[in-house]
Amino acid sequence: MATVSGGSQTFNVTVLQVSGTNSTGLGSSFNVGSLSPVTDTALATPGVKLTVDVQAENTKGVANSLTVAVTDPSGSNGFFGEGTITWEDGDSGVAWIEFTGFPLQGDQVTETGECGLSLQTSTEDVGVRVFTL
Repeated sequence: MATVSGGSQTFNVTVLQVSGTNSTGLGSSFNVGSLSPVTDTALATPGVKLTVDVQAENTKGVANSLTVAVTDPSGSNGFFGEGTITWEDGDSGVAWIEFTGFPLQGDQVTETGECGLSLQTSTEDVGVRVFTL
């Protein structure tokens, strides 16, 4: 079974292992690998606090890890979150990681409406689906 761990450099964001998403959308799906990292922007649903849910599936059953980071696109470095999903050799399956609790923007009034998102594995490609609220 895969495990999820939060990065030691995480601040102003909560990183959790979850079992699914509350998003009603289809999410964005793509493959992520060690030689094919992915960067993107995650957008909140208007009027809803930003939450980013990442579903990852290791179909090959090889030892692997997926590191996911969320960053502040404003340049003010108001938050940073990092989490890693780790699969042991022989473990093929789905795991979820959630980023929530984003701080208010610099004006201390406006909710954070987006974040930078980067994903990379340690070895083989994994299938990923990203959901936002």
